[in-house]
Amino acid sequence: MSAVRAIPTACHAKPRTPNPRAPARHTRAPVSRACASSSLREGVVAIDELHAQLPFDRDTWKMFMSEYWQKRPCVIRGAVNSTIPEIDADELSGLACENVFQPRIIRKGEGRSDWALEMGPFSEDELRALPTAGSWCLIMNDLEKHIREVKGLLALFDHFPRWRVADVQASLSADGGSVGPHSDQFDVFLIQAEGNKAWSISDSAEYAPDNESAFYQDIDVRVLKDFRPTSSSLLERGDMLYLPPKVAHHGVAKGCDTVCVTYSVGFLAPTHDELVSSFAQASVNERAAVERWSDPWLEPQCDVGKISSAAVTHATEIIRNAMPKNETDVARWFGCHVTGSGGVDDAFFAPVDDVTADELIAEWTETGFLFRRGDIKFAIIEDVSDGSLDGCLFFAAGSVWTVKSPRCIEFARHVANHDEIEADEQGAIARLV
Repeated sequence: MSAVRAIPTACHAKPRTPNPRAPARHTRAPVSRACASSSLREGVVAIDELHAQLPFDRDTWKMFMSEYWQKRPCVIRGAVNSTIPEIDADELSGLACENVFQPRIIRKGEGRSDWALEMGPFSEDELRALPTAGSWCLIMNDLEKHIREVKGLLALFDHFPRWRVADVQASLSADGGSVGPHSDQFDVFLIQAEGNKAWSISDSAEYAPDNESAFYQDIDVRVLKDFRPTSSSLLERGDMLYLPPKVAHHGVAKGCDTVCVTYSVGFLAPTHDELVSSFAQASVNERAAVERWSDPWLEPQCDVGKISSAAVTHATEIIRNAMPKNETDVARWFGCHVTGSGGVDDAFFAPVDDVTADELIAEWTETGFLFRRGDIKFAIIEDVSDGSLDGCLFFAAGSVWTVKSPRCIEFARHVANHDEIEADEQGAIARLV
């Protein structure tokens, strides 16, 4: 029997619409620390544990960020018991037929370095042929952009700035399946949705992602050669594992009758070089005309290989003139950079003809609500430390608008913070007309 039991005929999971106003359940259990289990290998201890259900209140998030965020790993037992997306492994596997989800299959062979990567999209027959043996793992990204049930997971992390979230990934595997031990440069929350998964981790610098010698070379999958974990835990349905950047980890599906499903909520971690390069390019793009080097002050010189101090001074002035004059300049670029990083997918959202403001409001009034596009990031900047911002800056998909009217600022704030806007919510339409 195939591990993927039945793939929808359309080879695509049709999103269901959950009730956005359903009350969230809050179950708080005392914070506890897990002790080393007698069943663990010698020298390997259990990963620290919390017992609490998402979404956390502000105090719990404050404790988490103070003790764990970018500091040390943590298992959160029962974190998402009542909020696991209502989409099963069969529907998820159907998404692997769509290129937009960047589907790929990682297979493990007999040898330690025998790992292979197969890029999708895949046909229904290819997915049905996946074996029940745990030699494979199916991975898909950007689920929150198109599957509303999955996008709902982001609401659980309501005290993190949304621009920091990269995407929601899903991995499916049969019993024993894995992508191999590895490490990443970003924070990640791993949510167990179906089946169990045994996680082994180590924060040793030896396994850092920039230590190329620690990984197998000349294979398509980035796997650590000699991974020796220091902590481990078994995650069951509803449990969640938080991993800071650079912590090596290895997850293996365990005791799964059918398919093990894990969701990963990853966070953006751009390099400083990326940010500097992005700002420089944005500065160039904003120039109205191309300016070239000019030196009317040039004087004859005998040493043709010499660069004069006047030339260095002129180059310095050019660079300084391109630098931000205040924090508002940086804010305009930064908001565009972080909201434009995910890209806009027109494959699932066909462009429509231009719509006038009156037509939009009429449609909004008739339907009663608007939903934000899942593939677009929104953000708002309302103040900067040097006081140079007049009004606020509203961002969507890498574009920016300066908003000054109090009513429009209130509306922009709502759009940036909520996925749905009701027509009668706090006089939303009245704020625009």
